[in-house]
Amino acid sequence: MMEKTGRQRYIIWIFAGLLVLGFLVFGWRQFFGFNKNDEIFYISTVYRFFQGDAMLIDEWNNGQLFAFITYPIFMLVRLFHNSNDGIVLIFRFLYLFFQAAVATYCFVRLKRFGWIRIFPALFYFVTTPYNINALSYNTLVLGFVLLTLVTVASADEIKTRDAVLCGVFIAGAVLSNPYAVILFVLYGCICAGCSLYGKRTGRKPDSALSFRTFFFMGVGAFIIFVLFVAFVFSRGTLQEILEGFSYIVMDSERQKDFWEKLSKYFIRIHRYYKIEVYVTGILLLLRLADRKRKIPDPAYLAVSVISAIPYIIYYGFFWEMVGINYMLIPLSFPGLTAYVVSTDKDRRLFYGWYVPGVIYTLAAHFATNTGIYTVSAAYMIAGAASMLLIWKAVKEHSAVWLRILVCILLVVQFAGCIWQRIFYVWGDEHLPELNVRLETGPMEGIYTTEENAGLYGDVLQDMDDLELTFQDKLFVVGIAPWMYLYTDAECASHSTWETLETDPLIRIYYELHPEKLPTVVYYYQYEEDVLDTDLAYYFKDMGYEVSVMRRGIVLQRR
Repeated sequence: MMEKTGRQRYIIWIFAGLLVLGFLVFGWRQFFGFNKNDEIFYISTVYRFFQGDAMLIDEWNNGQLFAFITYPIFMLVRLFHNSNDGIVLIFRFLYLFFQAAVATYCFVRLKRFGWIRIFPALFYFVTTPYNINALSYNTLVLGFVLLTLVTVASADEIKTRDAVLCGVFIAGAVLSNPYAVILFVLYGCICAGCSLYGKRTGRKPDSALSFRTFFFMGVGAFIIFVLFVAFVFSRGTLQEILEGFSYIVMDSERQKDFWEKLSKYFIRIHRYYKIEVYVTGILLLLRLADRKRKIPDPAYLAVSVISAIPYIIYYGFFWEMVGINYMLIPLSFPGLTAYVVSTDKDRRLFYGWYVPGVIYTLAAHFATNTGIYTVSAAYMIAGAASMLLIWKAVKEHSAVWLRILVCILLVVQFAGCIWQRIFYVWGDEHLPELNVRLETGPMEGIYTTEENAGLYGDVLQDMDDLELTFQDKLFVVGIAPWMYLYTDAECASHSTWETLETDPLIRIYYELHPEKLPTVVYYYQYEEDVLDTDLAYYFKDMGYEVSVMRRGIVLQRR
Protein backbone atom coordinates (compact mmCIF):
# COMPACT_ATOMS: atom_id res chain seq x y z
CA MET A 1 0.00 0.00 0.00
CA MET A 2 2.82 2.39 0.92
CA GLU A 3 4.61 1.48 -2.30
CA LYS A 4 1.48 2.36 -4.29
CA THR A 5 1.11 5.67 -2.42
CA GLY A 6 4.76 6.48 -3.09
CA ARG A 7 4.30 5.76 -6.78
CA GLN A 8 1.28 8.07 -6.92
CA ARG A 9 3.23 10.82 -5.21
CA TYR A 10 6.06 10.34 -7.71
CA ILE A 11 3.61 10.68 -10.62
CA ILE A 12 2.14 13.86 -9.11
CA TRP A 13 5.57 15.43 -8.73
CA ILE A 14 6.48 14.61 -12.33
CA PHE A 15 3.28 16.21 -13.61
CA ALA A 16 3.68 19.26 -11.37
CA GLY A 17 7.31 19.71 -12.43
CA LEU A 18 6.50 19.50 -16.12
CA LEU A 19 3.54 21.86 -15.72
CA VAL A 20 5.63 24.45 -13.89
CA LEU A 21 8.40 24.17 -16.48
CA GLY A 22 5.90 24.61 -19.30
CA PHE A 23 4.32 27.56 -17.50
CA LEU A 24 7.69 29.30 -17.19
CA VAL A 25 8.57 28.73 -20.85
CA PHE A 26 5.18 29.79 -22.18
CA GLY A 27 5.10 32.65 -19.70
CA TRP A 28 8.30 34.00 -21.26
CA ARG A 29 6.74 33.55 -24.71
CA GLN A 30 3.72 35.69 -23.76
CA PHE A 31 5.82 38.83 -24.08
CA PHE A 32 6.24 38.44 -27.85
CA GLY A 33 3.92 39.13 -30.76
CA PHE A 34 1.67 42.06 -31.65
CA ASN A 35 -1.65 40.52 -32.72
CA LYS A 36 -3.48 43.55 -34.07
CA ASN A 37 -6.79 41.83 -34.74
CA ASP A 38 -8.14 38.61 -33.19
CA GLU A 39 -6.59 38.68 -29.72
CA ILE A 40 -7.47 42.30 -28.99
CA PHE A 41 -10.96 41.87 -30.43
CA TYR A 42 -11.72 39.36 -27.66
CA ILE A 43 -10.74 41.87 -24.99
CA SER A 44 -12.32 44.90 -26.68
CA THR A 45 -15.63 43.03 -26.84
CA VAL A 46 -15.77 42.53 -23.09
CA TYR A 47 -14.46 46.08 -22.55
CA ARG A 48 -17.52 47.60 -24.21
CA PHE A 49 -19.73 45.65 -21.80
CA PHE A 50 -17.56 46.88 -18.96
CA GLN A 51 -18.29 50.42 -20.19
CA GLY A 52 -22.01 49.75 -19.98
CA ASP A 53 -23.07 48.48 -23.41
CA ALA A 54 -25.75 45.79 -23.51
CA MET A 55 -25.04 42.28 -24.78
CA LEU A 56 -27.19 41.27 -27.79
CA ILE A 57 -28.42 44.86 -28.12
CA ASP A 58 -25.46 47.21 -28.61
CA GLU A 59 -23.15 44.43 -29.83
CA TRP A 60 -24.06 42.50 -32.99
CA ASN A 61 -21.09 40.19 -33.46
CA ASN A 62 -22.34 36.58 -33.35
CA GLY A 63 -19.43 35.40 -31.19
CA GLN A 64 -20.12 37.77 -28.30
CA LEU A 65 -21.62 35.33 -25.77
CA PHE A 66 -18.20 34.18 -24.57
CA ALA A 67 -17.76 37.65 -23.05
CA PHE A 68 -20.24 36.67 -20.34
CA ILE A 69 -17.49 34.34 -19.05
CA THR A 70 -14.66 36.87 -19.32
CA TYR A 71 -16.68 39.84 -18.05
CA PRO A 72 -16.23 39.10 -14.30
CA ILE A 73 -12.55 38.39 -14.98
CA PHE A 74 -12.16 41.76 -16.68
CA MET A 75 -13.97 43.48 -13.80
CA LEU A 76 -11.64 41.81 -11.30
CA VAL A 77 -8.58 42.94 -13.27
CA ARG A 78 -9.83 46.51 -13.45
CA LEU A 79 -10.56 46.47 -9.72
CA PHE A 80 -6.81 46.17 -9.08
CA HIS A 81 -5.53 47.75 -12.32
CA ASN A 82 -7.45 50.94 -13.07
CA SER A 83 -6.59 51.26 -16.78
CA ASN A 84 -6.21 49.19 -19.94
CA ASP A 85 -2.44 49.67 -20.05
CA GLY A 86 -0.87 46.24 -20.46
CA ILE A 87 -4.28 44.56 -20.50
CA VAL A 88 -3.34 42.24 -23.37
CA LEU A 89 -0.33 40.86 -21.52
CA ILE A 90 -2.40 40.45 -18.36
CA PHE A 91 -5.01 38.45 -20.25
CA ARG A 92 -2.32 36.29 -21.85
CA PHE A 93 -1.19 35.22 -18.40
CA LEU A 94 -4.78 34.72 -17.27
CA TYR A 95 -5.24 32.35 -20.21
CA LEU A 96 -2.11 30.48 -19.18
CA PHE A 97 -3.53 30.09 -15.66
CA PHE A 98 -6.80 28.84 -17.18
CA GLN A 99 -4.89 26.23 -19.20
CA ALA A 100 -2.92 25.14 -16.16
CA ALA A 101 -6.13 24.79 -14.12
CA VAL A 102 -7.84 22.70 -16.81
CA ALA A 103 -4.74 20.51 -17.22
CA THR A 104 -4.55 19.97 -13.46
CA TYR A 105 -8.24 19.07 -13.26
CA CYS A 106 -7.80 16.52 -16.07
CA PHE A 107 -4.75 15.01 -14.36
CA VAL A 108 -6.58 14.64 -11.05
CA ARG A 109 -9.77 13.22 -12.56
CA LEU A 110 -7.98 10.70 -14.78
CA LYS A 111 -6.44 8.86 -11.83
CA ARG A 112 -7.80 5.48 -12.93
CA PHE A 113 -5.54 5.52 -16.00
CA GLY A 114 -2.33 5.59 -13.97
CA TRP A 115 0.80 7.50 -14.94
CA ILE A 116 -0.20 7.82 -18.61
CA ARG A 117 -2.74 10.49 -17.58
CA ILE A 118 0.16 12.95 -17.56
CA PHE A 119 0.14 12.99 -21.36
CA PRO A 120 -3.47 13.99 -22.18
CA ALA A 121 -3.43 16.60 -19.41
CA LEU A 122 -0.20 18.17 -20.67
CA PHE A 123 -1.30 17.75 -24.29
CA TYR A 124 -4.04 20.28 -23.67
CA PHE A 125 -1.57 22.61 -21.95
CA VAL A 126 0.94 22.69 -24.83
CA THR A 127 -1.64 23.42 -27.53
CA THR A 128 -3.74 26.47 -28.24
CA PRO A 129 -5.72 27.37 -31.38
CA TYR A 130 -3.69 29.51 -33.79
CA ASN A 131 -1.18 30.02 -30.96
CA ILE A 132 -3.34 32.93 -29.84
CA ASN A 133 -3.04 33.02 -26.07
CA ALA A 134 -6.35 34.60 -25.21
CA LEU A 135 -9.55 33.84 -23.37
CA SER A 136 -11.75 33.58 -26.45
CA TYR A 137 -14.59 31.53 -27.88
CA ASN A 138 -11.97 29.36 -29.62
CA THR A 139 -10.01 28.54 -26.47
CA LEU A 140 -12.74 28.52 -23.84
CA VAL A 141 -14.96 26.05 -25.70
CA LEU A 142 -12.12 23.52 -26.01
CA GLY A 143 -11.38 23.82 -22.31
CA PHE A 144 -15.01 23.40 -21.23
CA VAL A 145 -15.75 20.52 -23.62
CA LEU A 146 -12.61 18.75 -22.43
CA LEU A 147 -13.57 19.27 -18.78
CA THR A 148 -17.02 17.79 -19.46
CA LEU A 149 -15.78 14.72 -21.29
CA VAL A 150 -12.95 14.04 -18.84
CA THR A 151 -15.45 14.13 -15.96
CA VAL A 152 -17.71 11.63 -17.75
CA ALA A 153 -14.90 9.32 -18.89
CA SER A 154 -12.96 9.24 -15.63
CA ALA A 155 -15.65 8.28 -13.11
CA ASP A 156 -16.79 4.71 -12.53
CA GLU A 157 -20.05 6.12 -11.23
CA ILE A 158 -21.38 9.56 -12.20
CA LYS A 159 -22.45 11.20 -8.96
CA THR A 160 -24.93 14.06 -8.66
CA ARG A 161 -22.21 16.65 -8.05
CA ASP A 162 -20.31 15.40 -11.11
CA ALA A 163 -23.43 15.75 -13.26
CA VAL A 164 -24.12 19.28 -12.03
CA LEU A 165 -20.50 20.21 -12.60
CA CYS A 166 -20.70 18.83 -16.14
CA GLY A 167 -23.77 20.98 -16.70
CA VAL A 168 -21.80 24.08 -15.67
CA PHE A 169 -19.00 23.09 -18.06
CA ILE A 170 -21.48 22.46 -20.88
CA ALA A 171 -23.02 25.89 -20.33
CA GLY A 172 -19.55 27.44 -20.60
CA ALA A 173 -18.96 25.54 -23.85
CA VAL A 174 -22.30 26.65 -25.33
CA LEU A 175 -21.64 30.29 -24.41
CA SER A 176 -18.30 30.00 -26.19
CA ASN A 177 -19.74 28.19 -29.20
CA PRO A 178 -23.54 27.77 -29.36
CA TYR A 179 -23.12 24.81 -31.72
CA ALA A 180 -21.71 22.85 -28.77
CA VAL A 181 -25.34 22.42 -27.65
CA ILE A 182 -25.49 19.64 -30.27
CA LEU A 183 -23.44 17.44 -27.93
CA PHE A 184 -25.84 18.07 -25.06
CA VAL A 185 -28.93 17.36 -27.16
CA LEU A 186 -27.45 14.14 -28.58
CA TYR A 187 -26.44 13.06 -25.10
CA GLY A 188 -29.97 13.71 -23.83
CA CYS A 189 -31.47 11.60 -26.62
CA ILE A 190 -29.11 8.73 -25.84
CA CYS A 191 -29.89 8.90 -22.11
CA ALA A 192 -33.63 8.94 -22.82
CA GLY A 193 -33.28 5.93 -25.12
CA CYS A 194 -31.16 3.97 -22.62
CA SER A 195 -33.58 4.74 -19.78
CA LEU A 196 -36.58 3.52 -21.83
CA TYR A 197 -34.67 0.41 -22.85
CA GLY A 198 -33.71 -0.21 -19.21
CA LYS A 199 -37.36 -0.01 -18.08
CA ARG A 200 -38.44 -2.50 -20.73
CA THR A 201 -35.67 -5.01 -20.05
CA GLY A 202 -35.29 -4.44 -16.33
CA ARG A 203 -31.61 -3.61 -16.77
CA LYS A 204 -30.25 -0.55 -15.04
CA PRO A 205 -28.31 1.60 -17.52
CA ASP A 206 -24.79 2.80 -16.84
CA SER A 207 -24.80 5.88 -14.63
CA ALA A 208 -23.29 7.91 -17.45
CA LEU A 209 -26.28 7.03 -19.65
CA SER A 210 -29.06 7.41 -17.11
CA PHE A 211 -31.68 10.12 -17.57
CA ARG A 212 -31.05 11.12 -13.94
CA THR A 213 -27.49 12.11 -14.85
CA PHE A 214 -28.73 14.09 -17.83
CA PHE A 215 -31.31 15.84 -15.63
CA PHE A 216 -28.71 17.03 -13.13
CA MET A 217 -26.46 18.15 -15.98
CA GLY A 218 -29.42 20.24 -17.06
CA VAL A 219 -29.64 21.64 -13.53
CA GLY A 220 -26.00 22.76 -13.69
CA ALA A 221 -26.51 24.32 -17.12
CA PHE A 222 -29.70 26.02 -15.96
CA ILE A 223 -27.86 27.74 -13.10
CA ILE A 224 -25.54 29.40 -15.62
CA PHE A 225 -28.50 30.16 -17.90
CA VAL A 226 -30.29 32.01 -15.12
CA LEU A 227 -27.19 34.10 -14.42
CA PHE A 228 -26.82 34.83 -18.13
CA VAL A 229 -30.44 35.90 -18.54
CA ALA A 230 -30.17 38.12 -15.45
CA PHE A 231 -27.08 39.79 -16.91
CA VAL A 232 -28.61 40.36 -20.35
CA PHE A 233 -31.96 41.67 -19.10
CA SER A 234 -30.30 43.93 -16.56
CA ARG A 235 -29.35 46.17 -19.49
CA GLY A 236 -32.18 45.77 -21.99
CA THR A 237 -35.62 44.43 -22.78
CA LEU A 238 -36.78 41.43 -24.78
CA GLN A 239 -38.05 43.74 -27.51
CA GLU A 240 -34.61 45.36 -27.86
CA ILE A 241 -32.93 41.96 -28.05
CA LEU A 242 -35.34 40.66 -30.71
CA GLU A 243 -34.97 43.90 -32.64
CA GLY A 244 -31.30 43.27 -33.31
CA PHE A 245 -31.29 39.47 -33.29
CA SER A 246 -31.79 39.09 -37.05
CA TYR A 247 -28.66 41.16 -37.62
CA ILE A 248 -26.64 39.22 -35.06
CA VAL A 249 -27.18 35.93 -36.89
CA MET A 250 -26.39 37.37 -40.34
CA ASP A 251 -23.44 35.25 -41.50
CA SER A 252 -23.01 33.95 -45.03
CA GLU A 253 -21.06 30.89 -43.88
CA ARG A 254 -23.89 29.69 -41.63
CA GLN A 255 -26.38 30.29 -44.40
CA LYS A 256 -24.75 27.67 -46.62
CA ASP A 257 -26.56 24.45 -47.30
CA PHE A 258 -26.30 21.82 -44.55
CA TRP A 259 -25.11 19.11 -46.92
CA GLU A 260 -22.52 21.43 -48.43
CA LYS A 261 -21.07 22.15 -45.00
CA LEU A 262 -21.14 18.47 -44.08
CA SER A 263 -19.41 17.36 -47.26
CA LYS A 264 -16.75 20.07 -46.95
CA TYR A 265 -15.82 18.72 -43.53
CA PHE A 266 -14.85 15.33 -44.97
CA ILE A 267 -13.36 16.84 -48.12
CA ARG A 268 -11.02 18.99 -46.03
CA ILE A 269 -9.96 16.09 -43.81
CA HIS A 270 -9.27 14.03 -46.93
CA ARG A 271 -7.37 16.86 -48.62
CA TYR A 272 -4.85 17.41 -45.82
CA TYR A 273 -4.55 13.85 -44.43
CA LYS A 274 -5.19 11.74 -47.50
CA ILE A 275 -2.71 8.91 -46.87
CA GLU A 276 -3.70 8.51 -43.23
CA VAL A 277 -7.39 8.41 -44.14
CA TYR A 278 -6.77 5.62 -46.66
CA VAL A 279 -4.44 3.68 -44.35
CA THR A 280 -6.94 3.81 -41.49
CA GLY A 281 -9.80 2.77 -43.77
CA ILE A 282 -7.84 -0.18 -45.14
CA LEU A 283 -6.78 -1.28 -41.65
CA LEU A 284 -10.38 -1.25 -40.39
CA LEU A 285 -11.58 -3.22 -43.43
CA LEU A 286 -8.78 -5.78 -42.97
CA ARG A 287 -9.64 -6.15 -39.32
CA LEU A 288 -13.28 -6.73 -40.20
CA ALA A 289 -12.41 -9.31 -42.87
CA ASP A 290 -9.72 -11.07 -40.81
CA ARG A 291 -12.05 -13.20 -38.69
CA LYS A 292 -9.36 -15.76 -37.88
CA ARG A 293 -7.01 -13.02 -36.73
CA LYS A 294 -4.13 -14.04 -38.98
CA ILE A 295 -2.76 -10.50 -38.73
CA PRO A 296 -1.58 -9.78 -35.17
CA ASP A 297 -3.21 -6.84 -33.40
CA PRO A 298 0.07 -4.94 -32.81
CA ALA A 299 0.60 -4.80 -36.58
CA TYR A 300 -2.60 -2.80 -37.09
CA LEU A 301 -1.67 -0.29 -34.43
CA ALA A 302 1.93 -0.04 -35.62
CA VAL A 303 0.93 0.76 -39.20
CA SER A 304 -1.57 3.35 -37.97
CA VAL A 305 1.05 5.01 -35.76
CA ILE A 306 3.62 4.99 -38.57
CA SER A 307 1.15 6.69 -40.92
CA ALA A 308 0.52 9.45 -38.37
CA ILE A 309 4.11 10.39 -37.49
CA PRO A 310 5.09 11.94 -40.88
CA TYR A 311 2.02 14.21 -40.82
CA ILE A 312 2.83 15.40 -37.29
CA ILE A 313 6.43 16.12 -38.29
CA TYR A 314 5.41 17.89 -41.51
CA TYR A 315 2.75 20.12 -39.99
CA GLY A 316 4.63 20.59 -36.73
CA PHE A 317 8.03 21.60 -38.11
CA PHE A 318 7.71 22.46 -41.81
CA TRP A 319 4.21 23.86 -42.39
CA GLU A 320 4.24 27.65 -42.43
CA MET A 321 0.59 28.49 -41.68
CA VAL A 322 -0.93 27.49 -38.31
CA GLY A 323 0.87 24.18 -38.02
CA ILE A 324 -0.06 24.16 -34.33
CA ASN A 325 -3.64 23.45 -35.48
CA TYR A 326 -2.98 21.11 -38.39
CA MET A 327 -0.72 18.77 -36.43
CA LEU A 328 -3.50 17.80 -33.98
CA ILE A 329 -5.61 15.68 -36.34
CA PRO A 330 -3.17 12.82 -37.14
CA LEU A 331 -3.14 11.52 -33.56
CA SER A 332 -6.87 10.79 -33.63
CA PHE A 333 -6.56 8.06 -36.29
CA PRO A 334 -4.33 5.66 -34.25
CA GLY A 335 -6.75 6.17 -31.34
CA LEU A 336 -9.59 4.73 -33.40
CA THR A 337 -7.44 1.83 -34.56
CA ALA A 338 -6.29 1.16 -31.00
CA TYR A 339 -9.85 0.87 -29.75
CA VAL A 340 -10.83 -1.50 -32.54
CA VAL A 341 -7.93 -3.90 -31.87
CA SER A 342 -8.16 -3.75 -28.07
CA THR A 343 -9.43 -6.91 -26.39
CA ASP A 344 -10.60 -5.24 -23.20
CA LYS A 345 -12.30 -2.18 -24.64
CA ASP A 346 -12.73 0.91 -22.48
CA ARG A 347 -16.18 1.89 -23.73
CA ARG A 348 -16.56 4.76 -21.28
CA LEU A 349 -13.37 6.32 -22.64
CA PHE A 350 -14.26 5.74 -26.28
CA TYR A 351 -17.95 6.66 -26.27
CA GLY A 352 -17.75 9.16 -23.43
CA TRP A 353 -14.73 11.11 -24.65
CA TYR A 354 -13.29 10.13 -28.03
CA VAL A 355 -16.53 9.96 -30.04
CA PRO A 356 -18.06 13.17 -28.59
CA GLY A 357 -14.70 14.83 -29.21
CA VAL A 358 -14.87 13.93 -32.90
CA ILE A 359 -18.52 15.01 -33.09
CA TYR A 360 -17.55 18.38 -31.64
CA THR A 361 -15.08 18.94 -34.49
CA LEU A 362 -18.05 18.67 -36.86
CA ALA A 363 -20.04 21.13 -34.74
CA ALA A 364 -17.05 23.50 -34.78
CA HIS A 365 -16.99 23.26 -38.57
CA PHE A 366 -20.62 24.32 -38.80
CA ALA A 367 -19.96 27.24 -36.46
CA THR A 368 -17.04 28.76 -38.35
CA ASN A 369 -15.98 30.21 -41.68
CA THR A 370 -12.34 29.23 -41.15
CA GLY A 371 -12.72 25.62 -42.28
CA ILE A 372 -9.84 23.28 -41.51
CA TYR A 373 -8.19 25.79 -39.15
CA THR A 374 -10.88 25.49 -36.49
CA VAL A 375 -11.62 21.82 -37.21
CA SER A 376 -7.98 20.81 -36.71
CA ALA A 377 -7.71 22.82 -33.48
CA ALA A 378 -10.83 21.07 -32.13
CA TYR A 379 -9.20 17.66 -32.70
CA MET A 380 -7.11 18.30 -29.60
CA ILE A 381 -9.99 16.79 -27.59
CA ALA A 382 -10.12 13.52 -29.52
CA GLY A 383 -6.32 13.47 -29.68
CA ALA A 384 -6.04 13.58 -25.90
CA ALA A 385 -8.40 10.60 -25.62
CA SER A 386 -6.40 8.82 -28.33
CA MET A 387 -3.32 8.83 -26.12
CA LEU A 388 -5.15 6.80 -23.49
CA LEU A 389 -6.72 4.47 -26.08
CA ILE A 390 -3.37 3.82 -27.73
CA TRP A 391 -1.56 3.11 -24.49
CA LYS A 392 -4.32 0.77 -23.32
CA ALA A 393 -3.92 -1.24 -26.53
CA VAL A 394 -0.13 -1.26 -26.08
CA LYS A 395 -0.42 -2.61 -22.51
CA GLU A 396 -2.34 -5.64 -23.78
CA HIS A 397 0.74 -6.78 -25.69
CA SER A 398 4.26 -7.47 -24.50
CA ALA A 399 5.90 -6.19 -27.70
CA VAL A 400 8.67 -3.83 -26.59
CA TRP A 401 9.09 -2.49 -30.13
CA LEU A 402 5.45 -1.35 -30.13
CA ARG A 403 5.95 0.59 -26.91
CA ILE A 404 9.02 2.25 -28.39
CA LEU A 405 7.07 3.18 -31.52
CA VAL A 406 4.24 4.71 -29.50
CA CYS A 407 6.74 6.60 -27.35
CA ILE A 408 8.24 8.04 -30.54
CA LEU A 409 4.75 9.12 -31.59
CA LEU A 410 4.18 10.91 -28.27
CA VAL A 411 7.61 12.55 -28.28
CA VAL A 412 7.13 13.82 -31.84
CA GLN A 413 3.64 15.11 -31.01
CA PHE A 414 4.76 17.00 -27.92
CA ALA A 415 7.96 18.28 -29.52
CA GLY A 416 5.99 19.66 -32.46
CA CYS A 417 3.39 21.31 -30.21
CA ILE A 418 6.02 22.92 -27.99
CA TRP A 419 8.04 24.06 -31.02
CA GLN A 420 4.94 25.65 -32.54
CA ARG A 421 3.84 27.16 -29.23
CA ILE A 422 7.19 28.91 -28.84
CA PHE A 423 8.17 29.90 -32.37
CA TYR A 424 4.96 30.29 -34.38
CA VAL A 425 3.62 33.84 -34.20
CA TRP A 426 0.08 34.59 -35.36
CA GLY A 427 -0.29 38.08 -36.83
CA ASP A 428 3.34 39.18 -36.52
CA GLU A 429 6.80 38.38 -37.86
CA HIS A 430 9.02 35.49 -36.75
CA LEU A 431 10.14 35.46 -33.12
CA PRO A 432 13.77 36.67 -33.67
CA GLU A 433 12.45 39.83 -35.36
CA LEU A 434 10.34 40.85 -32.37
CA ASN A 435 12.85 43.10 -30.60
CA VAL A 436 11.05 46.39 -29.91
CA ARG A 437 9.17 46.74 -26.63
CA LEU A 438 5.87 48.63 -26.61
CA GLU A 439 5.92 51.02 -23.68
CA THR A 440 2.34 52.19 -23.33
CA GLY A 441 -1.29 51.38 -24.10
CA PRO A 442 -3.08 48.02 -24.13
CA MET A 443 -0.05 46.26 -25.64
CA GLU A 444 2.38 47.63 -23.06
CA GLY A 445 5.22 45.22 -22.28
CA ILE A 446 4.94 43.23 -25.52
CA TYR A 447 7.75 42.95 -28.07
CA THR A 448 7.12 43.39 -31.79
CA THR A 449 8.90 44.58 -34.93
CA GLU A 450 10.13 48.13 -35.41
CA GLU A 451 7.55 48.62 -38.17
CA ASN A 452 4.64 47.51 -36.00
CA ALA A 453 5.93 49.56 -33.08
CA GLY A 454 5.93 52.62 -35.34
CA LEU A 455 2.36 51.91 -36.50
CA TYR A 456 1.19 51.35 -32.93
CA GLY A 457 2.85 54.50 -31.68
CA ASP A 458 1.41 56.64 -34.49
CA VAL A 459 -2.15 55.43 -33.90
CA LEU A 460 -1.93 55.98 -30.14
CA GLN A 461 -0.59 59.46 -30.80
CA ASP A 462 -3.57 60.09 -33.08
CA MET A 463 -5.87 59.03 -30.26
CA ASP A 464 -4.02 61.34 -27.84
CA ASP A 465 -4.34 64.26 -30.24
CA LEU A 466 -8.08 63.66 -30.55
CA GLU A 467 -8.34 63.98 -26.75
CA LEU A 468 -11.22 61.53 -26.48
CA THR A 469 -13.18 61.48 -23.21
CA PHE A 470 -16.02 59.50 -21.66
CA GLN A 471 -18.47 61.75 -23.50
CA ASP A 472 -17.10 60.74 -26.92
CA LYS A 473 -18.24 57.87 -29.11
CA LEU A 474 -15.58 56.29 -31.34
CA PHE A 475 -16.19 54.39 -34.56
CA VAL A 476 -13.15 52.75 -36.16
CA VAL A 477 -13.55 51.91 -39.85
CA GLY A 478 -11.24 49.02 -40.69
CA ILE A 479 -9.81 46.47 -38.28
CA ALA A 480 -8.02 47.89 -35.27
CA PRO A 481 -9.87 46.86 -32.09
CA TRP A 482 -6.92 47.93 -29.94
CA MET A 483 -7.92 51.57 -30.55
CA TYR A 484 -11.10 51.02 -28.54
CA LEU A 485 -9.02 49.71 -25.64
CA TYR A 486 -6.78 52.78 -25.57
CA THR A 487 -9.51 55.37 -25.08
CA ASP A 488 -12.25 56.10 -22.59
CA ALA A 489 -14.62 56.79 -25.48
CA GLU A 490 -17.69 54.62 -25.92
CA CYS A 491 -17.68 52.14 -28.80
CA ALA A 492 -19.96 53.48 -31.54
CA SER A 493 -20.05 50.42 -33.77
CA HIS A 494 -22.05 47.21 -33.96
CA SER A 495 -18.79 45.33 -33.37
CA THR A 496 -15.19 46.07 -32.47
CA TRP A 497 -14.24 43.54 -35.14
CA GLU A 498 -13.54 44.57 -38.75
CA THR A 499 -16.10 47.10 -39.99
CA LEU A 500 -15.57 48.18 -43.59
CA GLU A 501 -16.93 51.29 -45.25
CA THR A 502 -19.13 49.03 -47.42
CA ASP A 503 -20.77 47.26 -44.46
CA PRO A 504 -24.58 47.50 -44.93
CA LEU A 505 -25.18 47.09 -41.20
CA ILE A 506 -23.64 50.45 -40.29
CA ARG A 507 -26.60 52.61 -41.27
CA ILE A 508 -29.10 50.06 -39.94
CA TYR A 509 -27.28 50.10 -36.61
CA TYR A 510 -27.53 53.88 -36.31
CA GLU A 511 -31.19 53.83 -37.34
CA LEU A 512 -31.94 51.44 -34.48
CA HIS A 513 -29.44 53.12 -32.12
CA PRO A 514 -29.37 56.84 -32.93
CA GLU A 515 -27.76 57.45 -29.54
CA LYS A 516 -24.73 55.54 -30.85
CA LEU A 517 -23.90 58.03 -33.62
CA PRO A 518 -20.16 58.61 -33.24
CA THR A 519 -18.51 61.89 -32.33
CA VAL A 520 -15.32 60.62 -33.99
CA VAL A 521 -14.99 58.34 -37.03
CA TYR A 522 -11.43 57.06 -37.57
CA TYR A 523 -10.65 55.45 -40.95
CA TYR A 524 -7.71 53.27 -39.97
CA GLN A 525 -4.98 53.03 -42.65
CA TYR A 526 -7.17 54.62 -45.34
CA GLU A 527 -6.18 57.11 -48.04
CA GLU A 528 -8.10 60.33 -48.71
CA ASP A 529 -10.09 58.78 -51.55
CA VAL A 530 -12.21 57.08 -48.87
CA LEU A 531 -13.91 60.46 -48.47
CA ASP A 532 -15.66 59.87 -51.80
CA THR A 533 -17.50 56.76 -50.52
CA ASP A 534 -21.17 56.64 -49.54
CA LEU A 535 -20.34 56.15 -45.87
CA ALA A 536 -18.15 59.27 -45.80
CA TYR A 537 -20.91 61.31 -47.42
CA TYR A 538 -23.35 59.88 -44.89
CA PHE A 539 -21.33 61.47 -42.09
CA LYS A 540 -20.29 64.63 -43.95
CA ASP A 541 -23.91 65.40 -44.79
CA MET A 542 -24.57 65.46 -41.04
CA GLY A 543 -21.87 68.09 -40.51
CA TYR A 544 -18.81 65.97 -39.68
CA GLU A 545 -15.51 67.76 -40.29
CA VAL A 546 -12.59 66.07 -42.04
CA SER A 547 -8.98 65.94 -40.89
CA VAL A 548 -5.95 63.86 -41.91
CA MET A 549 -3.84 62.27 -39.19
CA ARG A 550 -0.73 60.09 -39.04
CA ARG A 551 -2.39 56.76 -39.77
CA GLY A 552 -5.94 57.58 -40.70
CA ILE A 553 -8.63 59.91 -41.94
CA VAL A 554 -10.88 61.38 -39.26
CA LEU A 555 -14.43 62.74 -39.34
CA GLN A 556 -15.53 64.64 -36.22
CA ARG A 557 -18.70 66.19 -34.90
CA ARG A 558 -18.14 67.26 -31.31
